[in-house]
Amino acid sequence: MHIFKPKPWMGLLFGFVLIFGLCTSSTAQEKMKISGKGTYAYTERPALTFDDVEGHLILISKWEGMNWSTGENKFMDRAEVSFISYADYIKGSGPFWGYIKMSQNGDVVYSKFKGKSTTTLSPKGKPIMILEAEIEIIRGTGQYLGIQGSMKSKNQMISNTIQMSEWEGEYFIKK
Repeated sequence: MHIFKPKPWMGLLFGFVLIFGLCTSSTAQEKMKISGKGTYAYTERPALTFDDVEGHLILISKWEGMNWSTGENKFMDRAEVSFISYADYIKGSGPFWGYIKMSQNGDVVYSKFKGKSTTTLSPKGKPIMILEAEIEIIRGTGQYLGIQGSMKSKNQMISNTIQMSEWEGEYFIKK
């Protein structure tokens, strides 16, 4: 019968594993689930046509509006929102990307996004534009200093100048 005798290095290894486990569990961040909606109007929107195919537009747009938090965890409820987007559309469909700034009571959250627009025609021939995006929260100030997270949004153009958004995601504050 063989009796197991621990080696001195095994105790040292066990100690490192224990310390590493305690350190990583104490630095784990609580993720907050968030959701909201917004309404935005463009304030600037220069469009450049490119004549390679019919309906090809390059847009640079500045939008301003307001956010309302709809989730259990309030996030930037009634915050002012501004964003700049860059789009490459053919007949209203194509990729877009840009940056968002949400401001409330001196706290600011900055994000970047990328997505795709799809425009279809209603039975009456009216264009219906849907914009879906993935959003990455990149930094914040005030109570949001150290923020990181992500969101997904689905927006719809409700007129030539106004879009409505619904979004959801999660964030944590990196200590």
